[in-house]
Amino acid sequence: MTNYIAVLLFILAFPVLAQGQKENKESDQKRWELEFLYTQDILNTSYGKNYGYIFKGKLMCLDSKHFTLSYGAAHQNSYINETDNSFTDYVDGYTRDIGLYSIFDITYYLFNKKKLYLSLEPFIGATHLKSKGTLKIPQYSVYEKYKNEYVYFNYGFSQSLGYNINKFSVSAFAWVSLKGLLDKGRNRPADFDSRFFVGLGIGYTL
Repeated sequence: MTNYIAVLLFILAFPVLAQGQKENKESDQKRWELEFLYTQDILNTSYGKNYGYIFKGKLMCLDSKHFTLSYGAAHQNSYINETDNSFTDYVDGYTRDIGLYSIFDITYYLFNKKKLYLSLEPFIGATHLKSKGTLKIPQYSVYEKYKNEYVYFNYGFSQSLGYNINKFSVSAFAWVSLKGLLDKGRNRPADFDSRFFVGLGIGYTL
């Protein structure tokens, strides 16, 4: 776990170092990029219908011929309606997780015109997981409301394939939380702290 933290701290510090290594004059003018992404959790579909979004704000710190580097913050919000839970008929409720993360984006442009691109974006931060609802088992006269909350350290990465249209961009992406996959002594990819989102996004460069 110590090794993972060291790597993630390096990722957060790298943008500061990269600011002094701009490769052309155009990069002297910093640019902000805003992104809004619609997400679906493909690992946890058995728990019920789900949807969510991720909002990002990034500041470019390096702009070269085929690469750009950016850093910023992301807000993630996901909702699962557990009334349709495949594992039980006795739950009427929901699970929501809200995350706030530092992000570092590495974008590679396949051609000189900087239209089509691939990006890799590590993230690190905290997630607030909340479950709330009612447990109903009529044959045993059980009717009980429940509420659970849990805040945990989270990290992972996202990968995108996108296309720039003037100041706008459209992308398809996958977003993977490594928290539950790399914890020592466990491997539960369908648990709520091992999220795997896919979706579509739109971005705008200021």
